[in-house]
Amino acid sequence: MKLNINDEIKIRILKQLSDRKVYSFYLLAKKVKANNTTVKKNCIFLRMIGLIRIDEVSSEESASGTPSYRVMITEKGLKAIENLHTESV
Repeated sequence: MKLNINDEIKIRILKQLSDRKVYSFYLLAKKVKANNTTVKKNCIFLRMIGLIRIDEVSSEESASGTPSYRVMITEKGLKAIENLHTESV
C-alpha cells in the first residue's frame, strides 16, 4: 500500500524521535526535512494517539522568554517504530 505524504512525515518524525532525544518543533522540522507547521500538525496527531509527548515550556521558564515545546517519543511510539521495522523485513 502506498502511503500519503503526511503518513511518511509521521514515520520520519517517529524514526527521528526514536533516538530518545528531546526536540523542538524547529529542530525536528530540520531533521525530517519538512516545514515547521507540517511537523507541528503531525506531532499533534501523534500525541493524540499516544505515540509522542509534547511538553510546553512557558515564556517564564524559557531562557529566551519565548514559549517553546519539547517533543519526545513515548514507549508506545518506540513499539510502533519497532513494529514498522519488523513488518517491512
